[in-house]
Amino acid sequence: AAKTDYEIACMARANSIAAAGHLAVGAAFAEGESEYLLHQRYLGATGQCESELPYASIIAINNHAAILHYQRRDRAVPAQARSLLIDAGARFNGYAADVSRTRVSSHSMETLQQTLCAEVRAGVDFVDLNERTHELLAGVLSEHDLVTCSADEAYASGITRTFLPHGLGHLLGLQVHDVGGHQSTPTGDLRPAPEPHPFLRLTRVLEPGFTLTIEPGFYLIESLLRRVGPELRRTLNLDLVARLLPYGGIRIEDNLAVEPSGARNLTREAFASLGHG
Repeated sequence: AAKTDYEIACMARANSIAAAGHLAVGAAFAEGESEYLLHQRYLGATGQCESELPYASIIAINNHAAILHYQRRDRAVPAQARSLLIDAGARFNGYAADVSRTRVSSHSMETLQQTLCAEVRAGVDFVDLNERTHELLAGVLSEHDLVTCSADEAYASGITRTFLPHGLGHLLGLQVHDVGGHQSTPTGDLRPAPEPHPFLRLTRVLEPGFTLTIEPGFYLIESLLRRVGPELRRTLNLDLVARLLPYGGIRIEDNLAVEPSGARNLTREAFASLGHG
């Protein structure tokens, strides 16, 4: 799991390539292009063909952003483009970048994501950091009146898992979802994902050299909302949830290299080098 300086340099370069693609897609979205053409813009800006990308890019406008691995890429331009979620990476010397950005008006999820990035350092248990994500997300739900209870009550009830069904992140390297995320000993013993968060791909205590993603999300997924029981349903602002459904969801994802006293954010460095935060 721990990467050499050379490997981290390769992933930093991959992030720079991906950042150029993300910026090109953001500019094209403002001009009113379809998902399909936005995908072509990404390929052109990165200089990589589809077979060279580390994974199939997600270009999701409006409610398509609530489909976690959306691949349709509509050819038609929507009548109203409310939001855009792009999850797209790049490769350099075989090493992957895995980057997500969402264009929305509110910055609450950006603040949440950057708070989590600031807490990444050697010695941190990623299971605890994933739990911290849901604590912070409960605050976002309360801040925007999506729940009628307090943030503490929303966190304790587990309602945040309806809006964030996937884990906080995963190891990154030659593979996008790099191996060893559940390994607990050098001999291969495993630490499974905790029961409330079965899709968490990383359950290790972070060590220097680990390279990983931090990708919290907020989604309005109708199938999950329908599963909410009567007691929890009473804590939701259902009118507001219904109004927000057409926006789909938000995901912000950075690639970080763990250091003893913090982490190097390869993705933010890449965007900054191109004049964007």
